Amino acid sequence: MVSETLREVTASLEDGEYRVVSTLKEGRLYLAEKAGKRFLLKTASGAKGMEQLKREYELSIGLSHPGLAYVFTYEEDSPVGPCLVQEYVDGETLALWLAGNPSSRERRRVCSELLAVMAYLHQKGVVHNDLKPDNILISKASGAVKLIDLGFADDDTHLGKALGGTRRYASPELLAGAPVSARSDVYSLGVILQELFLGRYHRIVRRCLRPEPSRRYASAGELERAWKNNGKGLRYSLVAFVSALIVGGFLWAGLQLRKARAVRSELEERVEVVDSLQGVLNAIEEEKRQQEAALQNAKDYVDEWYKRETRSYRAALRKARSQQDITAAWQALTERYNKLYSDAYAMAPTPLKSVMFEFLQSRYNDSFTPLYNEFIKRTNELVIPKIDIK
Repeated sequence: MVSETLREVTASLEDGEYRVVSTLKEGRLYLAEKAGKRFLLKTASGAKGMEQLKREYELSIGLSHPGLAYVFTYEEDSPVGPCLVQEYVDGETLALWLAGNPSSRERRRVCSELLAVMAYLHQKGVVHNDLKPDNILISKASGAVKLIDLGFADDDTHLGKALGGTRRYASPELLAGAPVSARSDVYSLGVILQELFLGRYHRIVRRCLRPEPSRRYASAGELERAWKNNGKGLRYSLVAFVSALIVGGFLWAGLQLRKARAVRSELEERVEVVDSLQGVLNAIEEEKRQQEAALQNAKDYVDEWYKRETRSYRAALRKARSQQDITAAWQALTERYNKLYSDAYAMAPTPLKSVMFEFLQSRYNDSFTPLYNEFIKRTNELVIPKIDIK
């Protein structure tokens, strides 16, 4: 239902302004459209709420990662009052996604993407302070993870905010009102990992959930490395187990052949086994070659996109004569990148999607982040007024 507040806001719109489509969270979040594009408008009430909203903007403008919902700007005068203009993510919460009983492979992929974006935040010195399934969205279009709501986040120099999330996911020190750090987020990640994997990965989860912060992983980056190493260890163990079964099977078969048949028949049958195995190996190699070729095509697609879009984007920045021109160029580039991300991820074969994700993240850091820096530089050249935070 549309609230009275929303009706009043919609009635007061002017041409060229954001048009509020619906209320997503009464008195706080609104879905809006402008120039045919959808945005999320985040508002706050009261002096403390406004101070927190501006602090969230301060943190957000220094962050850029495919796993974070992007914050475009801070609007003083919008249909809903002062607000953050954010990327609208058409997705479902992690809790709803899990209710659909996704496969183990998909759960591992989501976990890897969540740890990657949290490792990025901690590397930037930012503590989320409100990690829970409601703040983790899974895109309906691409299945990618999008972390939202930095309303209770802060950096190393301003830690000490009030409890911002559900008690189930909050660390003991956060509940006690004690100083928090990245280790507090690690505790919340441990609870989320329990729900993702239904009790598996006990060693990693147990360390995340230790009551004493000093005994947990120091950051999401350290947790991410432990997660990757654990996965490698599991794969190596499975390979060793299967190899032992195969070797044991051949030894047993050889023993039976020696007992039951003459030497010549035994050798002939072994040749047939070797030929059969060789055929299987050839088929596996061919499948692997096709998958690697598909992955390389996806990588080439990404590289060509960056070459083309970098030229176009820089040309748009050179032509820009106002902040609106610069912001429009950046928003258009961001939207095209989101489509690139979805298309390239879909092109990668399922067994190699994690490799594709790492490649996309690497290209993002090497090529897309500098484009964001050019956006900031061009903005500074046009002397954007700074927000006065009291």
